[in-house]
Amino acid sequence: MPGKTSALTALETRKQLLLVESELNRVQLLNELRDFKNEVGQLQQHAREMGSMLASVAKLADTFSAIGQAFSHSAGDEKEKSPWLSKLLNGAKAGMSLWRLFRSDRRPT
Repeated sequence: MPGKTSALTALETRKQLLLVESELNRVQLLNELRDFKNEVGQLQQHAREMGSMLASVAKLADTFSAIGQAFSHSAGDEKEKSPWLSKLLNGAKAGMSLWRLFRSDRRPT
């Protein structure tokens, strides 16, 4: 009402404003902490995905290495043919590596 004066003194009014400002700052801090927590969660998810991808790449490199060893000849054996049993075992090793690679991709993470 226009003719009525406030019951609060200037000091009490200042105190009320400081309390309201403090509450606003508290709410803003809580919102920023929530946003920070969400961002950390996203970074953790990306790190898990990268770890999974690197594990798959390592398995694939191991598989290619096993395949390469199965079909390569050492420098001293170039004149001699390696026995068929050795080639068969190396091929089986490469096949098992591939089998493990494909089986591990089907597992739920």
